[in-house]
Amino acid sequence: RSSDLITQGEKADCFFIVESGEVKIMMKSKTKAGQENNQEVEIARCASGQYFGELALVTNKPRAASAYAVGSVKCLVMDVQAFERLLGPCMDIMKRNITHYEEQLVAMFGSSMDLKDPGN
Repeated sequence: RSSDLITQGEKADCFFIVESGEVKIMMKSKTKAGQENNQEVEIARCASGQYFGELALVTNKPRAASAYAVGSVKCLVMDVQAFERLLGPCMDIMKRNITHYEEQLVAMFGSSMDLKDPGN
């Protein structure tokens, strides 16, 4: 399987739970969109038992970041219907996590606008 699990800006239809291996979460700054120096920056790593890709399902917006397998990775994939059915009661907790992501972005890019409107 390709090392690309999620691509920034794409529509979200599922989220992932890492069963084994490691996944790196990378992001391009929207404030530099179209600029040559808009390199992807690693913003997080996910290991066994951790999850990623939930942000776009919680916000109903395009993917805010890309995710890549680091070597061999095995993930459980949950579609949006299962996500809402199983994790609906946890939605408030997940929405609180968005504040944490925004704080990370401000520290890295000086802006949280990427998260509020992560499209193209």
